[in-house]
Amino acid sequence: MKTDSSTQIIQAFNSYLLENGKPPASIHQFCVSLKKKETEFYAHFSSFDSLKSEWLLREFNDVKAAIQGDEAFESYGAREKYMAFLYAWVEQAVRSRSLWLLIHPDLKSPWMHSQLFSRLKPAFKSFAQGICREGTDNSEVMQRPFLSDHYPDVMWVQFLFIHQFWIKDDSTEFEKTDSAIEKSVHLVFDLMGNSAFDSAMDFGKFMLGQFR
Repeated sequence: MKTDSSTQIIQAFNSYLLENGKPPASIHQFCVSLKKKETEFYAHFSSFDSLKSEWLLREFNDVKAAIQGDEAFESYGAREKYMAFLYAWVEQAVRSRSLWLLIHPDLKSPWMHSQLFSRLKPAFKSFAQGICREGTDNSEVMQRPFLSDHYPDVMWVQFLFIHQFWIKDDSTEFEKTDSAIEKSVHLVFDLMGNSAFDSAMDFGKFMLGQFR
């Protein structure tokens, strides 16, 4: 199957980044190396950041499609579905970790890069809203005046936390990230559900251990 132009450009940019350790000096230079006109680049992207933003969205869509294509996924509760997504997200990210570190090397504060996440954030929040809706239907998530509408925002912050944690994780096979996913998901869903104390204590102990 023929690869569309936007995908070719993204793949070429990622290859350049991996081979050179830094982005091209300019869009003009990049297009010359591809033997493409700049107008072809600008037909899809306004900048390198917008290209990276599209790549992040496609990574998200690939992960979501993969987990939703698993027959067992539909039998999961809301909590398990969200946890499965985060595990799958990290598993996918591990395959291209070198690229992730180059895409935005200062991911110590990922929430500061609003343009990079401009396409991913609404897609994630829509996914999270669906998870919350299912959770409400099966009583995992409580409806609360003024608060329920912000549950996807809480999940977005937690998602960024997990990604940041994984970027900095130096444990074998990213075992600490797995623990961070489990404990933080339980905390988030307990906050959205009936009880949060036990999960807050468990997660607090885990995070305290990271600074010792």
